[in-house]
Parts: sequence; C-alpha cells; structure tokens
Amino acid sequence: MHVAEGGFDVPLKCSPEEYKHFVEPAMQEAQNSNFPSALDIVENGLNAHPASEGLMFLKAYFGYKIADTMSSELSSFPKVIQPLGNGALMVDGAMTSQLLGKFQEIVGILSEAEESINELLQVNPSSQEVVAFKGYIDSKKNQLGQESENMKATISNTPKITGGFCVGCRKSISYDTQKVVFRKSSVSQLEAWHLPCFQSKTKN
Repeated sequence: MHVAEGGFDVPLKCSPEEYKHFVEPAMQEAQNSNFPSALDIVENGLNAHPASEGLMFLKAYFGYKIADTMSSELSSFPKVIQPLGNGALMVDGAMTSQLLGKFQEIVGILSEAEESINELLQVNPSSQEVVAFKGYIDSKKNQLGQESENMKATISNTPKITGGFCVGCRKSISYDTQKVVFRKSSVSQLEAWHLPCFQSKTKN
C-alpha cells in the first residue's frame, strides 16, 4: 500500500487485518478531507497494534494534514495589524492573542506527528521517504514557531517602548486584549492610544 502526497510515496507495512480495520476506513475519511476522524481511527489502530509501521506513518501524516489545514485557515483570520494612514498602525490585541494560541496549537499537533515519525525511524531508520517527511514536518514547525516567537517578542517589547498608558485618556492599556493604535509623535517617540481615544482625537 502507498500514500502519495506532496511528493511522498511511502510503502506502508501493514497486516491484512490492520489494513482492513484501520487503514482502509482512515483513508476513506481522508479522501473526504476529514483528517481528525482519520487520525482517530489510526490512533485506535495503534492502541491495538503499537508496532505497526504503516499506522505510525499515517498518524504522522494525518497529524500533518490537520496542522496544514489549520495553517491555511489562518489566512482568513482578521488582520491583527492594520495601517490607519499618517504613519499610524492599529494592533488588535485580542486577535493577536487568539492567533498566538492557534500557532501554539498547530505546533503542538506537528510535535505529535514528529514523535510518531521518530518512533518509525527507530524501527526503520533507513527509509529515505520517512526521513524526507520528517524534514517536511520540521520545516513547517520551525516556520510557525518563528512567526509565533516574533509576534510574542513584539507584544512583550511594545509596553517597554511606548509605556503602559494611552496618550489620550492617560488610562492603562491592555496590549493583549484591546485594540491599540501606535503612532510616531513629532519627537520621533512612539505613542500608544486606545483605538476609541485615537478615533475621537482624529475627528476633532
């Protein structure tokens, strides 16, 4: 049996029983893009057949597909940073926090897929296809991890640069829950405003 996806053509070692009860129904779910159900079927199979190379690979593969689908969905996420003109930027703190949560969730799923691949490599260290797939998972995980770290660094550094108070109302700003506008002031220092305070100022 072979799985061909994204350039990977991996011969799966499965007993007829594993194929009938787990691989075949899982692949049917996958054909309908129902990867969480496919992963559940494979994990049930691994509980009964923990040494199955085919099921180990499918666990990693379906985990990767779930993470890939979630990554694609992030592109439809509302933009967390929006330019407002005249050098002002609006950052949606609540959305940023949600996005970070999504990044962490996806990285967690990829880490589980990677664990499954590592187990498979212990059993079959010479499989070039499995090594290649591990590289694929690693690069995806590193990319998401880097984006997540950059976002976290921006959030944690911002209060140090702008201070914790709104220039308009002088009340504190919660950078991880509120919509905040950043603007360079005339003395080239960065100002922070609550979005409503900034909007009422620009109307006047």
